[in-house]
Amino acid sequence: MVPLFVYFLAFTVLTFPLMTLFSSHFFADTRDGLQNVWNLWWVNKAVTELHQLPWHTHLLHYPYGISLLPHTLNPFNGFVAIPLLQVMPLEQAHNLIVIFSFIVGGLTAFLLAYRFTAAYWPSMVGGFIFTFSNFHFAHAQGHLQLVSLEWIPLFLLLWYSLLDKPRVWTGFGAATSLFLVLLCDYYYFFFCVLAGGLMLLWRVSLDGAAALHKEHRLPLAAFAAGCLVSSGPLVGALLWLAHRDRLIGAHEANEFSLDLLAPFIYGGHWRFSQWTQGYWSKLSGNIHESSVHIGLTVLLVAAYACWMRKDLACPKGVGLWLLIGGVFAVFSLGPALHIWGREVVHGRLPYAWLERIFPPLRMSGVPVRMIVMTQLAAAVLCAWGLDHILRTKRPGRLVAAIGLGLLLFEYLPAPIPTTRLETPSYVEFVRGLPTRGGIVDHYAGVNSPQALLWQTRHGKPIAFGYVSRVPQNKLLKDLELRALLYSGSFLEACSRFRVSEVVTNDVPDGEESIPGAKTVFRDGTVRVIALDCPALTQPRG
Repeated sequence: MVPLFVYFLAFTVLTFPLMTLFSSHFFADTRDGLQNVWNLWWVNKAVTELHQLPWHTHLLHYPYGISLLPHTLNPFNGFVAIPLLQVMPLEQAHNLIVIFSFIVGGLTAFLLAYRFTAAYWPSMVGGFIFTFSNFHFAHAQGHLQLVSLEWIPLFLLLWYSLLDKPRVWTGFGAATSLFLVLLCDYYYFFFCVLAGGLMLLWRVSLDGAAALHKEHRLPLAAFAAGCLVSSGPLVGALLWLAHRDRLIGAHEANEFSLDLLAPFIYGGHWRFSQWTQGYWSKLSGNIHESSVHIGLTVLLVAAYACWMRKDLACPKGVGLWLLIGGVFAVFSLGPALHIWGREVVHGRLPYAWLERIFPPLRMSGVPVRMIVMTQLAAAVLCAWGLDHILRTKRPGRLVAAIGLGLLLFEYLPAPIPTTRLETPSYVEFVRGLPTRGGIVDHYAGVNSPQALLWQTRHGKPIAFGYVSRVPQNKLLKDLELRALLYSGSFLEACSRFRVSEVVTNDVPDGEESIPGAKTVFRDGTVRVIALDCPALTQPRG
């Protein structure tokens, strides 16, 4: 309970006055943040009202619907939101999940650090370093699936325990924690599998064939069976979908790669980012991805731990975290080396090999996110180093106090954005309409996050919808519908795509005439046009 309280207090202080807006604003931006708000709403609706699994919806890209398997759905947060939404509004449920991820992320990182260092307060600092990192705050802009990094340290803790002291229940626990990672984010799932493999190789390299004894067989079998039952169906379904139908929307790996200097120079989500704008403004991608500085204090103390490893508890573990941190740092550089925003080595780095070995990795295209594992490794190593410093008594305490002060300065985050959107009157009007078909919301933007937010208010199916990965066959249908709408063939759109209402900018009478359509709402800014065709009276195919 002490770490939870400490990390909650730290979150409140570091983000002040964010908590004063807990009930009125979403702790998110107006783009991917609103998409993740929709995710929470949809999982609740799918489970409690439609009584179905949430990985497919007909409320977006109506009438065909769309698979949400390749979408950043983070259903874990959706499942958590189900009981919350019974007692609080969507804003509070979303914000509570954000806070939960920060404080529990600190707790699990603390437990992992304590497993290796056996030092309570240094491990507390390690948890702080992981959960209040620049990486974490950068993605708090709206990437709720990446904010939910709390299960990564738990999986690595249980996996290490399984290799060290094998027990059947530890195997099931490791499989369950890996499934929780998967329910939050596919990237993190892949990172954990890769880190677990590195941990296994490290142990075999130390002890040879004797690393895995007979007593490992049943616990490892329990782990494998647990993964097969829990994570297996979801991973298999995603890979099969990607094989069957090309997914559109992957990022360009070369654009979203780690700049070699980014871990050392304060990024765009630091409180005083204007001091280093001359650097981070030159980086490719955007500051939400490129802001990954680890902190000079953290790196120095982690390097000190490596230097003094013979005097530390579990000195062999230092090599493990050096391996994990180093491998993920190299992979996060992407396929080409960038320095100060310029590409200096073209397409020869290990990430390019990794894509060839594992082609589904091309669905992601954001290698810079792999730095989260380096951040975790640095947190564990820093806990080790701080423990050694503190054991030198009075000089050590003074050095530790100075270091903690510098750490707080380096980790001061830029404010998390907040969003409050008043529901437009046309959304309330649409909510009262009978559900006949799909709505095209040109006013909000057919693929805008605002259209998703308004759907959480009116509950009607919409013809398009902003999702992170779109199967190619769905994209082709969207293009057909767009062509009909832009050409003014609204009745054909109604017949072929069951479009029942079109929301658009209001225009004076006589400037727009649609045969067979009727304006049912207008307020001088927005106009709702109702369409009518035989397809709307037929059952959905």
